[in-house]
Amino acid sequence: MSLTLSQETGTSRPAPRRGLVAAIGFAELFYAAAGALPLILGLGLKVQEIAPTNKETVLGIVAALGGVATVISNPLSGHLSDRTTGRYGMRRPWILGGSLVGLAGLLILALAGSIALVAVGWMVAVTGYQAMVAGLTATVVDQFPVERRVRMAGVFSMCNMLGVVPAMVLSQVFKGELLLQFTICGGLAVTAAGVLCAVLPDRRLDPADRRPVSVGSLAAALLVLPRHARDYRLLWIQRLLVSIGFALIASYSLYYLQSRVGVPTADAVALVGLTTIASTLLSGLFAYLGGRWSARIGRGRPFVLWATATLAAMLLLKAVTASVGVVIAVAIVSGAATGVYYAVDLGLVTQVLPDERDAGRYLGAFAMAKHLPSAVAPAVAPVLLGIGADPFAEGPNYFALFLACGLLTLAATPLVSLLRHVR
Repeated sequence: MSLTLSQETGTSRPAPRRGLVAAIGFAELFYAAAGALPLILGLGLKVQEIAPTNKETVLGIVAALGGVATVISNPLSGHLSDRTTGRYGMRRPWILGGSLVGLAGLLILALAGSIALVAVGWMVAVTGYQAMVAGLTATVVDQFPVERRVRMAGVFSMCNMLGVVPAMVLSQVFKGELLLQFTICGGLAVTAAGVLCAVLPDRRLDPADRRPVSVGSLAAALLVLPRHARDYRLLWIQRLLVSIGFALIASYSLYYLQSRVGVPTADAVALVGLTTIASTLLSGLFAYLGGRWSARIGRGRPFVLWATATLAAMLLLKAVTASVGVVIAVAIVSGAATGVYYAVDLGLVTQVLPDERDAGRYLGAFAMAKHLPSAVAPAVAPVLLGIGADPFAEGPNYFALFLACGLLTLAATPLVSLLRHVR
């Protein structure tokens, strides 16, 4: 494997304490839980309560606004954390402060009595949680030598995937009590952030390395795709294509079961919970295993190739099915592939950053590739759902929706073979 700037600068870091790994993992777990609960059921149920007659369109608009907030806040927070000075370090203020802002947004969302307040609450929540995760992701580069990053990315991604589990447990234990669900999830994220900040040996900028924040630097954080970092660009484009497919269908699991498969609402809610938990557990397991296996053999590209091809196949299969059994099988297989993809893909990109001094900026830009589709896809999804008739069921055209998702993911697969500086 040829050395990049990231590898040359990353190998001097000492191995962190095991307790720090656990603290980072728990912070990621509860960040993910706080953000997952609204996406899985909370937003859909809230929109259905306020605007039942046009819930699909309204949900798409609200999700798109949240996507815009996500796209802006993650790279900007990462960039600002790279240049944060002060006694508390570079990442701590963003990790803890972001968790507090996220909790405030969840409370607004839970108490909202209008669609406008639902949108405001969701935008505030995602802004806070993207600031938190920007600081968390940068710690992987700050604290770990390059040879340990793929393995740590597996732990990091496992915790992110498993965050859905406490979210779903709370949604079932406190059915209909959105305020209680959101308060507990958000409170756990704040607690985990506080614990991490207490044990994190955070970076502090040397006075000689301090660089001012300017309009130009903020714009660069939002628009960065550096010409001299070919592998970084390829991984960014691949993540974008895969994420478009996920974003198009992310908020439609409940409606898909109701309309395409014909499952009653109460049973559909329970089935969404069951398949989400099963898929998430497998995602977490395979994220951990994928990171370990990839690190052990020193190769990442075969894992990403298998994962993207499998995800494309599962989306295309779901386009032509109206069976509960197939839905469950697809959720299980997709869960395993998703875990491998996000773990190994994150590990690879930490090895090809253009400049590790700006780890937060570049990882924020990479996260933009995942979140940018959320700003556009929810508005596009209703258009695909309205194209013609679904050949497999009455109602919205889920065939067109899942076909588009599968083809986009399939287009991302061959990009892996073009990477030069990772195996």
